[in-house]
Amino acid sequence: MRTPADAAQGRAPDERGDGAAAREGTVAADYGADYYNHYADAGTTYDHSKLWTDRFGRLADRLVQDFHPGTALDAGCAIGLLVEALRDRGVDAEGIDFSEFAITQAREDIRPFLRVGSITDELPRRYDLITCFEVLEHLAPHDADRAIANLCAFTEQVIVSSTPMHFRDPTHTNIHPQEYWTERFARHGFIRDVDYDAGYVAPWAARYRRSSEPLHLVLADYDRAYSRMRHELQERNALVLEQMRELSKLKEDVRQLEARPGVRLARRFDTLAVKAAPQGTRRGNLVRNAAAALQRRGRRPPEP
Repeated sequence: MRTPADAAQGRAPDERGDGAAAREGTVAADYGADYYNHYADAGTTYDHSKLWTDRFGRLADRLVQDFHPGTALDAGCAIGLLVEALRDRGVDAEGIDFSEFAITQAREDIRPFLRVGSITDELPRRYDLITCFEVLEHLAPHDADRAIANLCAFTEQVIVSSTPMHFRDPTHTNIHPQEYWTERFARHGFIRDVDYDAGYVAPWAARYRRSSEPLHLVLADYDRAYSRMRHELQERNALVLEQMRELSKLKEDVRQLEARPGVRLARRFDTLAVKAAPQGTRRGNLVRNAAAALQRRGRRPPEP
């Protein structure tokens, strides 16, 4: 699984004209030890450390809470962290991944539930829930289409996350905006659930579910979601404008305050004091001690 912001964001020329990078997919050898040992831009290792097990534990908690799956498949499971977390929570979870190396790195008791293979191959059974996190962008376009068709044939709902950015990762060969995948899933009767917020997976994650609703109801749902988001955007824009006006007023107040002679003199004195008696020096300590003594003396009541 690839999580958001694990690779440096960048831009690449759209040589295909459809949002895809110019390469045609990757091979299993691309996902060996070097890939997992230098997973993120900061050199993070993708392993069974607390960082990753905690992250996948929280993810599994949310999936169980929202969907109560009896069976689940993680399509593109890598080293099996999500399968591990789901099985620890009582879900009959399995995983499949292209990388033989990744499968060998799984927790020993989880390996029997993982297999090396392609998500374009026919699956062994149906699942209550299929997850596919940051996988589709690694496939050639025709393989991604085959994978989507295959996943849709073996479940009623899929949680999908496929980054629309991170072009600098050489294994990201099929990058598209979210609407591209929505259209691809719709070809198989799977409609994006606009009422489900999958942002806990990634900002661009979505739930796709099989739908037999008539077109006019599907369009009504999409228009309702669009109207809600547009209203929220207008409210946020109004708040930003109000805060900008308040900030401008505060800046003007500060400018007028600094223009007063006494304030200018005080700032000039502070500047000279710092230069004459730098902090941490003996002279600086003497000046500060003297200033503190004068201040204390100024607070004393006058002697009789």
